[in-house]
Amino acid sequence: MAGLSFFKQLTKLSNVDTIVSKTMNQEMEHDLSLLRELINNHPHAVLAFDANVNLLHYNPSAVKTFGYKEKELSQKLKQYFNDNDKYKRNKHFQRALQGKVQNYRTAVTHANGEKIYIDVNLIPINNSAGNTILIYAVAKDITTYVQHEKELVRIKGSLELAQKVGAIGSYDYDVIEDEAYWSNQMYVLFGIENTKGFVPTFDSITELAHPDDREKFKIAILSAIEEKRNLSFEFRILRSDGTTIHVYNQADVILDENKKPVRFIGTVQDITKRRTAELKLKESENRIEHIFDNLEVGIWSLDIKNGEYNLVSKGFEEITGFSPSDIGNRITWDSLIHPDDYMEYHENQQKKLKGENLYHQYRIVHRNGDIVWIQDQTLPVLDKNGEVIRIDGIVSNITEQKEFEKKIQYLAFHDYLTKLPNRMLFENKINELISTSNQVNKHFSILYIDLDRFRNINESLGHQIGDKLLFEFSKRVNMLMNKNTLFARLGGDEFGIILWDYEDSDYPIKAAKIIIDCLDLPFEIEDFELLITTSIGISTFPENGKNIEELIKNADAALYRAKASGKNTYQIYSSSLSINSFKQFYLERDLRKSIENNQLVVYFQPRVDSGSGKIVSAEALVRWEHPVWGLVSPLEFISLAEETGYINEISDWVLDQVCQSITRWENKNLEVVPISVNISAQRFLKNDWKARLVSILEKNNTDPTLLEFEITETTMIKHEEAVRLALQFMKSMGFKIALDDFGTGYSSITYLKDYPIDTIKIDQSFTKHIAKTNNVETIIKSLIFMAKGLDMNVVAEGVETIEQLSFLRQQECREIQGYIFSKPVPEETFQSLLRKMILKPTFNSDTAKFPNRRRYYRINLLFPLSSQMTLTTILGNQVTLGNTEILIEDIGPGGLRFLSTIQLPVRPDITYQFNTKIMGEIITLNGHVVWKEEVKGIFQYGLKFIMDETQRDALVKFLNHFSLQLRNNPFVPNCDFVKDEKICYLLRATSNE
Repeated sequence: MAGLSFFKQLTKLSNVDTIVSKTMNQEMEHDLSLLRELINNHPHAVLAFDANVNLLHYNPSAVKTFGYKEKELSQKLKQYFNDNDKYKRNKHFQRALQGKVQNYRTAVTHANGEKIYIDVNLIPINNSAGNTILIYAVAKDITTYVQHEKELVRIKGSLELAQKVGAIGSYDYDVIEDEAYWSNQMYVLFGIENTKGFVPTFDSITELAHPDDREKFKIAILSAIEEKRNLSFEFRILRSDGTTIHVYNQADVILDENKKPVRFIGTVQDITKRRTAELKLKESENRIEHIFDNLEVGIWSLDIKNGEYNLVSKGFEEITGFSPSDIGNRITWDSLIHPDDYMEYHENQQKKLKGENLYHQYRIVHRNGDIVWIQDQTLPVLDKNGEVIRIDGIVSNITEQKEFEKKIQYLAFHDYLTKLPNRMLFENKINELISTSNQVNKHFSILYIDLDRFRNINESLGHQIGDKLLFEFSKRVNMLMNKNTLFARLGGDEFGIILWDYEDSDYPIKAAKIIIDCLDLPFEIEDFELLITTSIGISTFPENGKNIEELIKNADAALYRAKASGKNTYQIYSSSLSINSFKQFYLERDLRKSIENNQLVVYFQPRVDSGSGKIVSAEALVRWEHPVWGLVSPLEFISLAEETGYINEISDWVLDQVCQSITRWENKNLEVVPISVNISAQRFLKNDWKARLVSILEKNNTDPTLLEFEITETTMIKHEEAVRLALQFMKSMGFKIALDDFGTGYSSITYLKDYPIDTIKIDQSFTKHIAKTNNVETIIKSLIFMAKGLDMNVVAEGVETIEQLSFLRQQECREIQGYIFSKPVPEETFQSLLRKMILKPTFNSDTAKFPNRRRYYRINLLFPLSSQMTLTTILGNQVTLGNTEILIEDIGPGGLRFLSTIQLPVRPDITYQFNTKIMGEIITLNGHVVWKEEVKGIFQYGLKFIMDETQRDALVKFLNHFSLQLRNNPFVPNCDFVKDEKICYLLRATSNE
């Protein structure tokens, strides 16, 4: 700390240019001594600075305040002026130099490292000229005060936060001054901004209450003042934004020494959510009470200890006919239980005494005697020891529901049209009979029934007539059934009958005959007299199948045979089903999924100019790539498609594919020729055929002039008017129309006159007789001459020989279609033909010649051997079928080559068995087809034997002996040789299959 030198300097400064008396000097000396004592003993730090902020003097309190030693203090204070709050202190110091007293707060670092807060007063000392020559700084340590101040702020903030979270405002109302202090949350609750200068008074607060609650507010406050008591009440606040809140006001009264109220200290809490919840709860209670009293269910609660009902709702009276007060008093619930349900009910009641929830259904007897179905839900209530102390429950009347369930079950298992059992009930009964018949070793039979040509009636007379016919048919047949039968409609015009518990083994046959005979009488439907026949297939358990799949499949196969046999008959399932019939059954089953499974493919057969050989058109022909039977010819499945109605979907699909092909050819800059597409007259009977036709054209942007529709005479006969209108519409759009198979119908000439025909196609049944039958040649000449006269184009189909081509050229037949130019080919091959455009005829002899494919040594037979072939396994599953005749052309240790009229697939998982007689011995051989060729509808196959080496060695020895015999005589005795021309023989032998 600076010594006397500072005060001496101060004396000199005051005596400059002044000569004072000794007495005045002594007085000044006395004043300085007092000043020194005052500064040195001042409780706060006092520091003197010159104008350059140099420390001149400090008192002991400065050392104590800042904690630094005397020799450190000057340096630390200088550092302090240069570092912390530099700009703030400089500003105040500069103002002090201007003679202005300054006060500010700042923080400095104590010698112990802690921050202390000081309150600084800067007092300027001026000389006689008015210039500031010294600045006294009085620094007060206010650290404790600042800390208390912060704590108060923190406490206040916490209080405000607590009030905010709890939606509680606090207030202190001075009754005498009529003025209140409000916490911030009070302003929030009342919806007032604290900055608006609002003064809370009795009247101003009253105005903030909801108009309907203001009087209540006044009375509550004034009565509390008058009665000198605390207050608590609820009221509503209407805030400036229009919202209303519910609040709870609670305050303690403060009395003065005269026991007069002078203050109210209290809180106001937002209870809007609670009041809203209470209102909702009340509404809910009222609603529940209303529902409880009006529910059509009985709600009850039974105290187990005293055996009394605590609760019985009004719904019991509606359900039972007895009032709630009757339950447990006049009657017991058990006494209402239906006798047939009582035992099961009683067993279930024991569960609830064990603490188990019950959910069961039973019947009771109503007071009026009606039977009522009850749904009972019982909920036991347990105490902490797990003992049942109370049972609550709900019972409801489900009689109507039971009736609906009965109806729904009936609808689920019965046909809506005929009211007969449906397929689901039919199959359930079969499974039931299989289960019981296995136990008691009994038989039962299935009859599969299909109405013959029902589709024709549906399409010609309409579905309404068809539905009535189905109903009358089911009604007539159902009258013939006895108690051990189930007659069901399986779908469409298919029906099924199950017969069981019969003694006569021929009973299924007799039943089938009765059904067929009952249809001799016509059905009179509206103004139509309709005669209809039926085909029936029969299978019997367990002879024809040991599970439902086999029984139904075999009954269906027998039905197919009945239809193939001319309809209006029955067939019992037999393993003698031929391969061809088995294949047709397979195809019919899979046909409807052929488009969905992408199995159909379009082939194209060119039509060429008879003179130049140029391609002028082509016919689109559909093929079926069956996953089992391979490429299936349209001859095998088109008739099935027409019979089932699926021909319409196939026709639409083919047309769409053709349009897509035309677009592809145009994109490849190929010379596009018109494409002929076959269409069935059935398609014109569907309402959507025009829209579908236009849609396909627009989708593919196809020119109608590039399309020709072929329709056969035979389909036109059935629907002449519909066909005539349809052909006129298509002609108006620009399509060409061709009459296919011309000459095979009954009214060919009439069609040419009455229908817009552009082209006639001479059927191949005429073409194949050219150069063989003069009468046929005369007919062909006449047809060509007539077509020319009518300005129609003529196409000869099925041209295969040079002789046929020469004759047709002589008669100036314009177009030729047949194998002599090209067989039907896939689109890719047809594109190659379009690039060539000119086709040359290829010679084919009448006799089929097949290439030699022998891999092993074979005995080439001059005359083929007749053999019986059957299919033994398909896709790994064994089958039992009848035999089909084939011709063996050669045979060896590894296999044989044979001819057949049936198109068989080339795959190893379908095996065949052959039986033939050689040298008086029946030879049985098994194998699978490894290759095939086709010429003129006859198929040649290579068969690879399936046998072990022992069997092969035995076969080698036998064939060696046979070969030696053939050298001496091509007709070795006791062999099934065929001496006729083999293709003709096969066609005759299999014509009835």
